[in-house]
Amino acid sequence: MFKLNFDPKKVEEKHIINPEDLLPKEVETTDGKISPFDAKKIIKSLMVETKLEEEKAVQVTINVLRKLGGLGLEFIAAPHLRELVCGELTAQGLHEYRNRYTRLGIPIYDVKKLLTEQRGQNFASFLAAQVIEQYVHLDRLSEAAEIVIEQISHYTKNLPEEERTLIESAMENALKLYNEKKKKHLV
Repeated sequence: MFKLNFDPKKVEEKHIINPEDLLPKEVETTDGKISPFDAKKIIKSLMVETKLEEEKAVQVTINVLRKLGGLGLEFIAAPHLRELVCGELTAQGLHEYRNRYTRLGIPIYDVKKLLTEQRGQNFASFLAAQVIEQYVHLDRLSEAAEIVIEQISHYTKNLPEEERTLIESAMENALKLYNEKKKKHLV
C-alpha cells in the first residue's frame, strides 16, 4: 500500500506547491496566439458572453480550475478550456448559460469526411449551414435569433440555388427541432 509520510512542520516553505503551479502556464487562443493563462479571463468571458452574474462566474471558474489542476497540463487550447467551462455550466444546471458559451461547428472527423466526399464543392456553404443550424437551435429563445434569421434569409437570396437551399434547410431543421422540443416542454 502506498503511504506518504508528510509532516507539514518539517517542510520548508519553498517546497510547498502553490495551487497556481498545477494550472496550465499558457493558452493558445483561437487565432493561434499564445498567452499566459489567466483565470480572471474565464470569469470575465462568462460575464460578458453569457451575462452570468459575477458570483456564479467565479464559482464556475473555481470548479474549472480544480479540474484543470488535476489534469497536469502545461498548456491548453482555448477551445478545450471552453469545453471544460461548458461542462461545468452543465454540471451546475446552468444550461441556458452553457448554450450561450458553447462553440459552434462540426467535429474534425466530419470535416475530413466532407472534404473527401465533396472535394470542396459547396463545402463552405455546408459548414455555414451547420453553424447556422446550431445557432438557431441553441439561441432560438433570444430576440437576437430572430434578427439573425432575418439577416441570413436576406443574405441567402444572393446565393446560387443549391447553396441557398442548403442554408435555408438548416434553419428550417433547427426551427423544427425547437418547436418539437417546445411541444414536449423541453425548452
